[in-house]
Amino acid sequence: MADDVSRQQVSVQTLHLRQLRKRWQIIALQVIATTALVWMYMEVISTYVIGYLDHTLVLDQLDKYLVGETSGEYAIPMADWLTGLGSDGMARVYMPITLGVLLGGGMALLSFQPPQRQQRIKFWLIIVMIGLLVGRLLSSWLFGMLFSWEWRIPDQDEFNYLIWPISMLATLMVMGFYLLPIIMGSKGIWGLSRRGVAWAIGFTLFFLAIHAILTFPIIYSVLGSAGAYIPQFDAQVGEATVWGLITPQQGSLILIAILMLIFMESAFGVIRYMEYAFRLPESCKKDPEYVRQMENILNHHLYHTVFFLGITGVSTMVALGFHTILLKVVAGMTGSQWAHQVSESIELQLTYGLVISALLFLLVVAAMRFVVPWQRISGFIEHITSRQRS
Repeated sequence: MADDVSRQQVSVQTLHLRQLRKRWQIIALQVIATTALVWMYMEVISTYVIGYLDHTLVLDQLDKYLVGETSGEYAIPMADWLTGLGSDGMARVYMPITLGVLLGGGMALLSFQPPQRQQRIKFWLIIVMIGLLVGRLLSSWLFGMLFSWEWRIPDQDEFNYLIWPISMLATLMVMGFYLLPIIMGSKGIWGLSRRGVAWAIGFTLFFLAIHAILTFPIIYSVLGSAGAYIPQFDAQVGEATVWGLITPQQGSLILIAILMLIFMESAFGVIRYMEYAFRLPESCKKDPEYVRQMENILNHHLYHTVFFLGITGVSTMVALGFHTILLKVVAGMTGSQWAHQVSESIELQLTYGLVISALLFLLVVAAMRFVVPWQRISGFIEHITSRQRS
């Protein structure tokens, strides 16, 4: 029986986590997820936040309060090129986004350290924070009592030492709140944390839901002057200028949705593949067949991320502008004025007009499956591509 058992081949490449994390497919997926996260955040900021209630407006009010209360002696301790104060447009968020990505990457790097080293680093970070917050106050107060040989409470000059650390802490809290999706998303991507990715997605969806609720006509009318800080979209769609199908505003919303899908699929895909490799037996991690299977899975994931999500974005634009395509076809075939009159109707320019267009597009695509054999076509393409790879 021993003669029938052949020795298992050992591959140069293995599925051990330390080596798998350095594969170019894994790194490419993490880079794609990080790019999608940053791009999605910038689109959300440019569409909903910038110029209305971004972090620079809050920090500007905090700076004016500090300058007014301290007669110009204190201000926000962070430099303007770090916070974005004094910049215009999206230039306000470039450097904060960079800091958020670096902070999230640092937290991910910390999570891969041994437990003892993590505790040691966290301990010294806490010590440094305590020293920055109350170090000058305690040193000035204790040395003052030591040289005067009397017990007293800190005076006003010594309490003023708390202004700088408290203002620094407030600045970091404001920027951290605005950069929470970037920080947690970067930690989730590079630290292989499902919770971090879920936090980034959940916070973004929560913000979009709150914006949708506040801009509801009945609620928006109650806000009064506070509604000036919330951008409200027009009820009418407007003229389609992007490929003749959608408006730039709709294009921005579709781009946010596509980027969120890319970020979610890439980040969760890396975590899923790493967990699968970790749970494999030791013998399977060195098996060339398992290594080849993992490589095929990663290559297919990269291919599907670019191809299918691209088709999803184009299909969404076609679905939203399907009534425009349909009416142009009818006008071209019949030459009647009816199609032009219907295309200019107010019903198609409202939100439910887009919903009807999308439903019509879905009905047409569903009916095409009885005419076009989609499964055979996709199987034929898969067969051709597999033969070329082999």
